[in-house]
Amino acid sequence: MRNDFLKEIPVVNDFFESLANKKYNTLVLDTTSDFNIMLIASTFIERNEQIIVVAPNIYKAQQLYDSLIEILGVNSVSFFPADEFVTVEMLASSNEFRTSRINTIIDIIEEKRKIIVTHTLGYLRYELPKNKWIKNKLIINRNTVITKNDFVRKLISFGYKREYQVEKPGDVSVRGYIVDIWTYSDENPVRIEFFDDEIEQIRSFNPTTQRTISKINEVKIYPLFELFYDEDEKRDLVNIVKEKVPSSQRVLDEIEKIENNADLDRMHRYIQFLEHVSLSDYFDEKIVFLSNPKRIKDTYESVINDITEWYLTIEGEYSNLQFTFFSDLNLKIAEDHRVIYFQNVLTSDYKYDHVFRIPSNDVIEYHGNIKMFVNDITKAKETVIIQGSKAVYSLLDDEEIKYRRVGKEDDIKKNRINVINESNGLSFRLFGEVFYVSVNKLFHRTKKKKKHFKLKEAIKLKSVDEIKINDYVVHYDYGIGRYLGIKTVELSGIKNDYIHIGYRNDEVLYVPVENVHLIQKYSASEGARPKINSIGGTSWARTKAKVRKKLKDIAGKLIKLYAERKEAKGYPFPKDDEDQFRFEADFEYKETPDQLKAIEEIKGDMERESPMDRLLCGDVGYGKTEVAMRAAFKSVYATKQVAYLCPTTVLSKQHFKTFKSRFSQYGIKVELLNRFVPLRTQNEIVKDVAKGKVDILIGTHRILSKDIVFKDLGLLIVDEEQRFGVEHKERIKEIKVNVDVITLTATPIPRTLQMALMGVKSTSLLETPPENRYPVQTYVLKENDTVVKDAIERELARGGQVFFLYNKVSDIGRVANKVQRLVPEARVTFAHGQMSREELDSTMNDFIDKVYDVLVCTTIIETGIDIPNANTLIITSADRLGLAQLYQIRGRVGRSDKIAYAYLMYNKYDLLSERAEKRLEVIKEFTELGSGFKIAMRDLSIRGAGDVLGAEQSGFIDTVGIDLYMQMLDEEIKLQQGTEVSRPKPVKQSPIKVSKHIPEDYVDDQAIKIEIHKKIKQIKNNRNIEDLINEMKDRYGKIPNHLIDFMHKSLFDKYASMFDIDLIDNNKSEMVIRFSRLMSDNLNGEKLLFAAFEVDRDLTLKYKNNRITVSLNKKSDKKEPLKIFNQFFEKIV
Repeated sequence: MRNDFLKEIPVVNDFFESLANKKYNTLVLDTTSDFNIMLIASTFIERNEQIIVVAPNIYKAQQLYDSLIEILGVNSVSFFPADEFVTVEMLASSNEFRTSRINTIIDIIEEKRKIIVTHTLGYLRYELPKNKWIKNKLIINRNTVITKNDFVRKLISFGYKREYQVEKPGDVSVRGYIVDIWTYSDENPVRIEFFDDEIEQIRSFNPTTQRTISKINEVKIYPLFELFYDEDEKRDLVNIVKEKVPSSQRVLDEIEKIENNADLDRMHRYIQFLEHVSLSDYFDEKIVFLSNPKRIKDTYESVINDITEWYLTIEGEYSNLQFTFFSDLNLKIAEDHRVIYFQNVLTSDYKYDHVFRIPSNDVIEYHGNIKMFVNDITKAKETVIIQGSKAVYSLLDDEEIKYRRVGKEDDIKKNRINVINESNGLSFRLFGEVFYVSVNKLFHRTKKKKKHFKLKEAIKLKSVDEIKINDYVVHYDYGIGRYLGIKTVELSGIKNDYIHIGYRNDEVLYVPVENVHLIQKYSASEGARPKINSIGGTSWARTKAKVRKKLKDIAGKLIKLYAERKEAKGYPFPKDDEDQFRFEADFEYKETPDQLKAIEEIKGDMERESPMDRLLCGDVGYGKTEVAMRAAFKSVYATKQVAYLCPTTVLSKQHFKTFKSRFSQYGIKVELLNRFVPLRTQNEIVKDVAKGKVDILIGTHRILSKDIVFKDLGLLIVDEEQRFGVEHKERIKEIKVNVDVITLTATPIPRTLQMALMGVKSTSLLETPPENRYPVQTYVLKENDTVVKDAIERELARGGQVFFLYNKVSDIGRVANKVQRLVPEARVTFAHGQMSREELDSTMNDFIDKVYDVLVCTTIIETGIDIPNANTLIITSADRLGLAQLYQIRGRVGRSDKIAYAYLMYNKYDLLSERAEKRLEVIKEFTELGSGFKIAMRDLSIRGAGDVLGAEQSGFIDTVGIDLYMQMLDEEIKLQQGTEVSRPKPVKQSPIKVSKHIPEDYVDDQAIKIEIHKKIKQIKNNRNIEDLINEMKDRYGKIPNHLIDFMHKSLFDKYASMFDIDLIDNNKSEMVIRFSRLMSDNLNGEKLLFAAFEVDRDLTLKYKNNRITVSLNKKSDKKEPLKIFNQFFEKIV
């Protein structure tokens, strides 16, 4: 970052010099927020000291954090957030906020110098002192002496959770002598390999592939809670609390949790009874910037009032504890020397040793007015510094303006126009000194938003094959039963594993592990309970026949439609040009890899002669609209019109606004048609569409009317086609005939469906979440009017809106009135699915237009709306909603640059069922990798399959499970296309005996055992064996020899079946195989001889009785006959 020009300004240079006195407080007057950010960043560069920046509230802190990262990079800035109202601090906690705070504390302890951005309550919040964190830090290296079991116990006490495999921070997985762990502070998870009580090796590994990245020397592990203590401290804490409140059951329950180290993330309020400090106490020397001290003070006083009010609402002796969570603001500021106050009015609230007046102004928005911009920079009396880009250089050259391109080593020339190679989005003007301007001000762009939260890379959802005891499973031949575990049977001294499945009437089936491919976990809609089959009955065969019959019809229709589409003649669009590149460069976000792939696929389709028919599938907010807009731009710039069909007036209005904003500067005319558009305007639009004056027409089913005639339609975009009626779908089919079509859906589809449809329907999946998404702060708590009131008031205070979900139509009006009484200043309305269409559309449009602040609604908001200004969600009776519903509904918030909040509440008088409690906990911990997310996505993908194949298919899917259903669909499509169906052929088992058993001391997790058995079954060549051996060594440690033999036997049996081996004799001195007569006639003898010679000189070939025999002389015990024969077979394939 260039800041040398600031030091040339006398008053700014004086400010930097004043910081050398470590006891001076400084007031900086008359500055703008952008200049303040530049001054903070410059101070960080100039002074090798710790800097803390305090904003009044979390929203302002987040903006500061984003801006500083744009200038200094993510490795130079930390975020230290805290919940902003006391009721939540008392009743629940935010995982994401806690993670961010702990990461900041770890950075402090590891002496990573960063700017720490916080806000009033983060600055004052109680934390354990630095020495406590250092004392509880666990450093693991090659010299550490600790048993595996002691190590795992320590991790569990730190708050780590045991999982099947490590996929997200906070996970730990144990397999044999290996422990995998992902700490909050490490970029990748770590694998630690034990040998007795010694550590043999430490490696980082890739969470997606689970394979090693590199060896590392050590790993530092910290607690995942902010509240921890030794036994003496725990005893003192318990005694103090019991003395203050001897008989409160609520407190006694919480004390029991503290004694058992349970639920510590919710017990932070008890920190006041331990030694505690505030954030700035972690540093001996620091500089504290207070951004708008008056508002910081107001925020603090408001919180003190909230605490006082809260104590009046709580009952009984609980109030005797008089919880406090924060340091006193005035005392804290007095303790922190070198406080810099940014404000625009001189007040007597605080004492200042220095006052610096640095008059600065914001730069105006030019909105593309090049003439005004050129006039300002050419007539400026200041040194002009412009952040460079291709557009800026092009503009300056076109206007024949003299300017200097300033490199990193070049000086900025005073009173000249300097263009620097930076882009941080800041703009300010210090009259007579500097005119510093960003390209954003000229072209009204927002800067490309990057991921700023310290979250791990978003990883695509993998299939959920983790089978647990008592899960439903599907056997291809025997049907649905319950998985009862892996049973090991020993015969003649050889142990083999069998998959144990329970069926009706206590029937059991033991499936040899070599047939593991016939078994799948039963996955269906959430809550679906399958019918367990009987082994000897015919019901399963009838079920499969019924499903297959339906799939035959579906496959036939899909193939017919695809063939017709291929025969049709469309318009081949030209390749991209400079205008297309410019339009795409204007996108304000960084594209996800999935978006780029989908864009490439769609453009490829558009440039072909046959008309495109592509399904674009991705969650709301994953970037479908941008993909569609790029296709629309390509169509319009080829002089073709675009129609965008939406299922609701609300969506049509939202898309119209988005398109209008994005296309306005390109001279593209976008119009809207729905029943809210006045009739006279509609008639004018219809005429303009026919004349070709409208480039993009967005609307509801109104645009399907017969009076709508396009002059030259090139692209039809259909949003959520499944939501249209039969009549409208028929009209869509008519329009589709010769134009390119993109169908958008927000419901995910299974990847297996995409694979099955390959060759009959083009699909693009957007599965990677956008990087700029801030995690939604999710709280699970009992219904509480105070929390509702505070949550709504906080959202309204930052100019936002609130969804209040109450899923009973009968008294939703009463609940809306109650919300209105709780927050009288809020404008409250309600909406539900039983309203007339006109009334519902009118209410939703009013909410979008900010006529109302709070929408009390049913689950109608689950799909089809995008309201970025609504960033607080309150759900009542959340325990009665399914995971998929909760996931979808929570996705309605967190769609802007503001941190979003979701409060999942359950009835305080209801006893939560274990299943409901688990569901709420799962959603609270929802991450892109969490098990709850996978379950929700599986349920949604089944809905998605129904949307693509027909809604009635959901019932058929539930009868056999999604995986078998997709397998059968794939088989049916291939059969009708005349393609070979790739069902594994039965493999003849050779008489060679090897143990097919995975020992408990190697892997003790059932799901992992099944995964290993599946991988052994999937072995197709010697390279697969080598890869699997390396993977298993990496993930589980040294492999038992008999498992390597099992791998070789699995491959040998496949080759023996392939080459029709009719004799196998394996004795002490030799191993002999014989090809069948027919196979012997077809083999190339010369090729066999060369193969034998290359693989092993002890291989001998004979030809006798019209059959070829190959024998291996076992001269040495070290000979591995199965491996040798597999190498031989591979040579002759």
